[in-house]
Amino acid sequence: MTTEKEWMVTHGKGWWPRARRAPGLVLLIVLALVALTACGGSEEAEAGGLRLDEPWARPGLASPGQSTMSHDETDEATDDNSAHGGHGGGGTSAIFLTISNPGNEDDRLVAATTDVAEVVEIHRSTIDASGVMRMEPIDGVTIPAGGKAELKPGAEHIMLIGLTRDLEVGDRFSATLKFERAGEMTIEVEVREP
Repeated sequence: MTTEKEWMVTHGKGWWPRARRAPGLVLLIVLALVALTACGGSEEAEAGGLRLDEPWARPGLASPGQSTMSHDETDEATDDNSAHGGHGGGGTSAIFLTISNPGNEDDRLVAATTDVAEVVEIHRSTIDASGVMRMEPIDGVTIPAGGKAELKPGAEHIMLIGLTRDLEVGDRFSATLKFERAGEMTIEVEVREP
């Protein structure tokens, strides 16, 4: 006479009796799930590979000639727009963030776009020998392998020239950053006071 437990093991329904008879099948399913999870992570790394932390921008006004950036963050030459190729439109702002590169090869931020400004340029602020802060466009920012680049006030930053709308504290907007290796990455930028 067969007990109920023995019958369930050999004839029963459900996955457990079958799993006991086919441990290789269970192992295969577990390995497939692990592989699928790993693929998801690697696609994300291949899509960007970089980590973009805490993107934020200063408040700014779209009215021509207006800016809420402090004097040490603007170039005296911007009064006549000569530092920005003569673009007249609205005021200015800047995007700041930290870009980390856990990869084995350097990457470079080479461009940026957003619909809140007529012109978007990568800039560097420097202080000349007489102590005057200057801002100039640069062709990119290197993010070293295993390191990071910090875009911050008084250093490299993404300049927004000719704002198309006011940027008030608490607002959010999208910007797309273009990298030599990682390609394009879209970020959400929060407007806040420094």
